Amino acid sequence: MLKNSIRVFIVICSIAAAVLLPKKSYIKYLPVTLFSTSILMFEIFYFTVHKLWKVKGSVSSMVCDTCILILGPYLFASYWVFSLSKGKFLPYALINLVADWIYAYPIVSLLRKLNFFKLKISSSKFFTLIFSDALMNFAFHKFYEKYIVPKQSSNFQESSEADLI
Repeated sequence: MLKNSIRVFIVICSIAAAVLLPKKSYIKYLPVTLFSTSILMFEIFYFTVHKLWKVKGSVSSMVCDTCILILGPYLFASYWVFSLSKGKFLPYALINLVADWIYAYPIVSLLRKLNFFKLKISSSKFFTLIFSDALMNFAFHKFYEKYIVPKQSSNFQESSEADLI
């Protein structure tokens, strides 16, 4: 019962975060959010295969918890951090430093005590992992903005001008 209450609370908080997020952030930060979510899914797969992460119950419980955590707080936290930092490195790094510390120490500790999951690595190693993920996400976002977006907009302009002739 407690586990289901936690799941419902996480979903409600995620819905609230989604509703309050500025609408233009959805499109602007979608590529980096998809990249980030893919990396996280790979990490969870790795942790599961190597028995570093375990969810009490059946495989369906693990899938449910994974989906709730990835598609809920992780997804919208990524949007919010990029939106609040406006793509600037220092605010992005500081926001992530604080948020990742809060997640890696008090929240993960609480979830462990509530038997939501078991994580067989230390909180400091987990913090290092999620903060390095954040830095990788920022690098991906800057790469995407610098090299991919200009090509897409120039291709769009070329096709628009060709359509007019």
